[in-house]
Amino acid sequence: MGLNLKEAAAEVLNDGFDPRTDSVGGDFEELPDGLYDAIFTDVKWQGPNEKGTEWLSFEFEIQNEGYENRKYFGNIFFSNEKMMQLNLKRAMKTAAILDVDVTIEDFEDEEVLVEALKAGLGAQCMIELKTNKKGTFQNWEAMQEAPFE
Repeated sequence: MGLNLKEAAAEVLNDGFDPRTDSVGGDFEELPDGLYDAIFTDVKWQGPNEKGTEWLSFEFEIQNEGYENRKYFGNIFFSNEKMMQLNLKRAMKTAAILDVDVTIEDFEDEEVLVEALKAGLGAQCMIELKTNKKGTFQNWEAMQEAPFE
């Protein structure tokens, strides 16, 4: 049967592992559900993977005590028409929270979109993580920082 090392390596890198800066330890255990203070540190267009899925990956650095230097990758997947509009809305909403004005022209292609989103690098926001009812995956949402805390 043989392990497909190349595929596994691609997956590790696609998940955002940076061999130069990331520790190998349990860095990829999920963050527990909850609200996090985060700084927007990178954005990339990823894929297509073997299923043909492409996705927008927002990288955040978590600021909460005990999670210093933890990164969170918020992915918005563009795999099927059905979810396309919803996920475009999520991308636009995330951009707005990061104080980036994306225009319809920015959606012309992935690279233009990524460049436009990079205007928000360094922005602070909150991220809410919630695991779905089945417990199969964790949803994320960027939110404005709560001003009254």
